[in-house]
Amino acid sequence: MKPLRLSLEAAGWSRYSPIQFVVFGIAASILLASWIQLSFEVLGLTIFSILATFGLSIEALRFRAKQRSDQLARLWPEILDCLQSAASSGFGIVDSLEQVARSGPSRIQPIFQELIDRIDSGAGLEKSLDWLKSQFGQLQADRLVELLRIVHRSGGVGYLDSLREQALRTRSEIALWAELESKQGWVTGTAKLAIVAPWIIVATLSSRSENVAVYNTTEGTGVLVAGLLVSLVAYRLVGLLGSLSKPSRVLTN
Repeated sequence: MKPLRLSLEAAGWSRYSPIQFVVFGIAASILLASWIQLSFEVLGLTIFSILATFGLSIEALRFRAKQRSDQLARLWPEILDCLQSAASSGFGIVDSLEQVARSGPSRIQPIFQELIDRIDSGAGLEKSLDWLKSQFGQLQADRLVELLRIVHRSGGVGYLDSLREQALRTRSEIALWAELESKQGWVTGTAKLAIVAPWIIVATLSSRSENVAVYNTTEGTGVLVAGLLVSLVAYRLVGLLGSLSKPSRVLTN
């Protein structure tokens, strides 16, 4: 369940648990499958719709997580610059975070303001930083949180130099992955659409009663089940061969 939890955090849905997401996916799959069975009366198509709907919910989550992560990633250089400016002025960790809440990118100001409110309410810096991790769900946020945690425990030693180094590294990584993903994204997207295409044809042909009768025979069901297995294998291969080996979030609980 941890990968699913990390995806929910990256998508900005940390308030939902993995169990809630799975229940939602299963409920949506059963609802759509019931409609398809009543409309087409083709068992193989119904089975595919259950798996496809649940798979689509996973794809939607991944798309949302990637889209939000890409948008937030472009803000991290500005966030780190804001922290550097505050640290150069002699501000401590909490005061530097408060500066981000006031003068950082407008999209993340509410998150940092709630972080400050949590600290002021007595939640403590350590627990509040863990909360910040879950709100961003990003590798860059994990690195910043752990940097702030180490600096806090060491009394502020090397704080400014560490921020500068992290800012340079972040800018380099963002530029590199933006170039790689622009070349790779359309390939995997096209491959996944190709997997769904034959089943759209099956659904179209099922509008005629004589085709439904053929699909519901033993041979017809066997062909559809075989096609379903091939689709599942192909989908898995697209995921394995088409994915980029981006650094994973290892600084999580």
